[in-house]
Amino acid sequence: MITKLKRRPRSDSFDREATRPRRRWDRGIYLALLAMFAAAMLDYVAGDLVFLRADGLVLRDRSVVAATTLIRVNSVDIVAGQSVREGDPLLQASSVEVLDRLADLSMRDAELAEREAELRSRKDLSERLMPLARDRAEALDRTRDTLDASITSGLVTATRREGVVDQAHLANVELVTLVSRAEGLGQELEALGVARQQARDALDDLATLYDGGFHRAGTSGVIGDSVPAPGEVFNPGEPILTVLSGKPYVLAYLPTNYLFRIRQGDRITVSAGTLTQVGTIDRILSVSQSIPDEFRNAFRVDERRQLARIALDEDGGFPTFSAVRVARESRLPDWREAIVAAARYIPGLSGDDPGSPQDLAGLPEK
Repeated sequence: MITKLKRRPRSDSFDREATRPRRRWDRGIYLALLAMFAAAMLDYVAGDLVFLRADGLVLRDRSVVAATTLIRVNSVDIVAGQSVREGDPLLQASSVEVLDRLADLSMRDAELAEREAELRSRKDLSERLMPLARDRAEALDRTRDTLDASITSGLVTATRREGVVDQAHLANVELVTLVSRAEGLGQELEALGVARQQARDALDDLATLYDGGFHRAGTSGVIGDSVPAPGEVFNPGEPILTVLSGKPYVLAYLPTNYLFRIRQGDRITVSAGTLTQVGTIDRILSVSQSIPDEFRNAFRVDERRQLARIALDEDGGFPTFSAVRVARESRLPDWREAIVAAARYIPGLSGDDPGSPQDLAGLPEK
């Protein structure tokens, strides 16, 4: 006989289920992560307004070796990164245009030399004939004078006298012609000499400039990263290679909006990876430029920033054309100065003059 019904537990009831106590550090970790994310977003959006942070490139003064005419590289005597001195041969190239021009100038000089020889020969001939023509003209003039004195006595006919007068006139005309021709040939030779000297100077200058096709370093430095290969062809004005010279410096792309002042002479920290150097703002340029491709991202596709040149305190360290980060030099306060400053507000910690040098005398040196 059933006297009491047994109460079965319901399947949807969790009253007696054991619950784990809530840990307070879970919420702390969540809030900390949320605060870090909010701080990171705030720093990304408005960090440049408060902190000096900029991108930069390590550069050096460049000397570009460019093609003046259409050339073909025959041989290369250097490699990328090699140190060279001023005047060292870098490569040898040939130019058909320059060779044709040299040939034309040489042919022009030969033609002028031939013309000069011809004119000099004609001038010498005229000068040699001039004394003979002068003697003949003087003799005929004397004969004409004698005939003029004898014609009154009837010893000489008028026809005879006229023939002598005509011969004297022709002799004088021939003499004047020779003198004028000699003078004209002398002036022509003088002008021809000037033209030939100019042609020679042009030929020498072009030959010196061409230098057998050798391209030499215009300054001492290091060869850049781009070196041509034998057989390459370059158009006029196209750069062949670059020689880097001088001390390295950083070309920084400063932010456009900030709440602090950037002055010439400010101390700057330049870092790339684990390498860090200190420098000084040498010059703030009054121009802006688009940031290079290596500094662009999805949020900064095309942005223009003001340029500044930063002089590094030490040479070497950063490779040329390497990307660096630029920040203001962080200087921690001296702990000795901090103690003296605190003593001014804590009674009894120091004497009457807490900021005097005597307060620092008993502290160990740094």
